[in-house]
Amino acid sequence: MKINRLSKETSPYLQQHAKNPVDWYPWSKEALVKAKTEKKPILLSIGYSACHWCHVMAHESFEDIETAKIMNKYFINIKVDREERPDLDKIYQTSQILLNQRSGGWPLTMFLSHENHVPFFGGTYFPNTAKYNLPSFSDLLIKINEYYRNNYKEILDHNQVIIQALENIHKKNNNNENIKKDITKIYMDDCKKSFDQTMGGFGSAPKFPQTTVIMHIFNSFLYNAKENEKNLDMALHSLISMQEGGINDQIGGGFFRYSVDDVWMIPHFEKMLYDNACLLECYCKAYFVSKNKCFLNTAKKTADWIVNEMQSSEGGFFSSIDADTSTGEGQYYIWEKEELKRNLTEDQYKVFSDYFGINKKANFESKYHLYVSYSSKKDFFHREKNFDKRLLSESIEILKKIRDKKEKPFTDKKILTSWNALAINSLIEYYKISDDIYYLDKAQKSINFIIKKMLINNNLNATYKDGKSHIKAYLDDYAFLVNSILNFISIKWDSKLLKNAILLSDLLVEKFHDKKDGGFFFTANDHENLIQNPKPTADESFPSGNSVAAKALIKIGFLMNNTNYIDAAHSVFSYASKQVNESPSAHSSLIDAYLLTQFPYVTIILKDNLGGDEINKWLKALSNINKPNVNYFYVKDNNTGYANIDDKTGKGKITAFVCSNYTCEQPITEIEKFVNRISTL
Repeated sequence: MKINRLSKETSPYLQQHAKNPVDWYPWSKEALVKAKTEKKPILLSIGYSACHWCHVMAHESFEDIETAKIMNKYFINIKVDREERPDLDKIYQTSQILLNQRSGGWPLTMFLSHENHVPFFGGTYFPNTAKYNLPSFSDLLIKINEYYRNNYKEILDHNQVIIQALENIHKKNNNNENIKKDITKIYMDDCKKSFDQTMGGFGSAPKFPQTTVIMHIFNSFLYNAKENEKNLDMALHSLISMQEGGINDQIGGGFFRYSVDDVWMIPHFEKMLYDNACLLECYCKAYFVSKNKCFLNTAKKTADWIVNEMQSSEGGFFSSIDADTSTGEGQYYIWEKEELKRNLTEDQYKVFSDYFGINKKANFESKYHLYVSYSSKKDFFHREKNFDKRLLSESIEILKKIRDKKEKPFTDKKILTSWNALAINSLIEYYKISDDIYYLDKAQKSINFIIKKMLINNNLNATYKDGKSHIKAYLDDYAFLVNSILNFISIKWDSKLLKNAILLSDLLVEKFHDKKDGGFFFTANDHENLIQNPKPTADESFPSGNSVAAKALIKIGFLMNNTNYIDAAHSVFSYASKQVNESPSAHSSLIDAYLLTQFPYVTIILKDNLGGDEINKWLKALSNINKPNVNYFYVKDNNTGYANIDDKTGKGKITAFVCSNYTCEQPITEIEKFVNRISTL
């Protein structure tokens, strides 16, 4: 069987298409030049390895010899992994919206002009035969080719409309508009309108976790508990329903990407590192504010899934686990009733079937996908769970061992800097609520991996696979990594890591900051020229790069007394004010970042020259602080190399320095005074 060019790529998704009869190219100068030379339109296909519908379209069309012949004859075919090239994905997903007035998804199928790479037609999944009110893909290809040959001038004219629209998206706000002072109230009012009061979550099916919304609710509560206590239930309610629903893997831990229904029962079965990282942080925060151990238990199961299933021997975290096996979507996770009866004792089965609804009608292709059973939606949240926990736990362990022997879904072992940074941050948060050093060590192992393998000659790379680190890093990579390093050294000081955080912050500002209009571009100033350089402010499944960049630069700016960092952070809010005011719910994380500027920003530096047990009392007091505008650092190194830190010395005593914005108070050397002081923050 002939192997195409994709066999030489590191991306598992691209390698999955290496045996296609399609003459695929990766996004490259070679492909773009060939299109221009031969005056052929570009067929751009964007997907990722865990994407179910990507697999469907690949099997139906890209593995089909006749369809491939048409593609090879009339088009230059380019395949892109959206996880390696989020820049291209952002550009062409936005273009899909402009062309079709509806959101995109994956697989993304776009047709580009050979001269300027601007799309003139596009969509997502196209079937191999006409259905779903869509033409067959092969018929579509023939019609597109004909249209391209006969209407090229018209296409070029329309290209200019698309180019102008893409440029307008990131135009500076010329009205000197500020983010509204009551933006949090406006935001919460919007949340209440979309909140599912019965089953939790926001909006209707398909239902996504909406972790950035949940985190904003928590942060608002931490700023002002009395004012936001009623809003807190929206977050807690949603997390309870998700952890008991089918979106949570009840056997092996970890969450699936989203639910196809309103009740969180049947998921889309792919598991993504970023989803689980963001959900882990949410469950940690839920436990902190509620002290409900159900959240702590879910956090532990999620943390265990991340480190046991996704961490490589080198330390980096893999990207995702597929929804499919050779037998179909979700087959690894579902059960037949007889299979359960055969492997569990009578007593175990009785408890298990009652708890997970096995005594009810099958819920997935005549089989059972597990969720915590309920007789009514109201009962789901309020019934007494009278069951034998020991028997239930025994049953889960038995079935996990059985499931482990089944054909496992494919794991994409590509390691992405940004997603690793999210996982690092969430494991640190889990350490804070559990005091289990094991998870902090796992976070440190990933940090060390990234610094060693991804930070090459003072430049950060975005992806790593099979010993190869490549592709210049994006905004998210720099911003998320700085934020995670700062979180780590607040718990476990490391002057070398601080040096790396400063380097990365300098590069972040130098390479990505829009000094003219404010905010941060998604790609660096030395990136290849594309039809747009996105400047994303809205959250996706995880916080926007601009929001995290602002948070991280404010944090390190006040730690290091560097106004350049803080000014760059503030420019995000002036640039994005119009977008935030028009669509608050899309900008949860950016509003969180903005709120840091509306309260005094407090940095606490704790110095210890004694090395005794007395420090534990001070650290315990620090651990009870969880206000977004308060950050602390326990610094044991007296020679960091940075005067603003080294000048703060304990002089033979444990000493706390409390600094608000740019002003530090008198040092505190007595634990009682320190406890009293931080209670007022």
